[in-house]
Amino acid sequence: MRKKARLQMAAAVLLLLIGFSYFLYTFHAANIASSESTDPSGDITVLIDAGHGGVDGGAVAGDGTEEKYINLQIAELLQKQLDAMGVKTAMTRTTDDSIHDSSAQTIREKKVSDIHNRMRMMEETDPCIFVSIHQNKYSDSSLHGTQVFYSPNTTASAQLAQSIQTSVHTLLQPENEREIKKSGNSIYLLYYAKKPAVLVECGFLSNAEETANLKDETYQKQLSFCIAAGILEYLNA
Repeated sequence: MRKKARLQMAAAVLLLLIGFSYFLYTFHAANIASSESTDPSGDITVLIDAGHGGVDGGAVAGDGTEEKYINLQIAELLQKQLDAMGVKTAMTRTTDDSIHDSSAQTIREKKVSDIHNRMRMMEETDPCIFVSIHQNKYSDSSLHGTQVFYSPNTTASAQLAQSIQTSVHTLLQPENEREIKKSGNSIYLLYYAKKPAVLVECGFLSNAEETANLKDETYQKQLSFCIAAGILEYLNA
């Protein structure tokens, strides 16, 4: 047991060193970009979408945690990370609210209106890339790990998704061998997106250990940094 604990500690330290080295690299890259332009993303805005909200709680973990809260926490940290890197950002929501029209009355009407309003924000934020933050859930509680889905309508969407997936794998989840996946029509915002758009399934709320990580502020900061680093690499490519 002691040997296993020492190995786990060594792995954690190594991961921390790798993460810090990557931070220095991306910080240097951001400074280089800033020296050429005050904004490494040019005119592009990263529209960060915290999935669900309000009447729509999303997936629910075994301990009762609703997805919508974790989505917003990670989305807010992601915005702070990108802002620090000099990237322009906007959020689809900043509170625990659905963004449906006031005319929507039933839960179904509110959900439909909400998703259409998010799509409208994507269309009206021009130019932009769309990054939606979500949590996964599955009947097999052993499944874990971040996976990025992308819009089938632009090659840039796949490039953005791969950049984020690689960043998460390299810096935080070296054991995660998941691959990016093209969205089907079940993910409305990606399926109909006309701009680079991805959805980041940060982890599985059906996995108790991963749920604990996703609720932890330190882990949220690490994960949001990985996503931000992937976005920055894509923007500077």
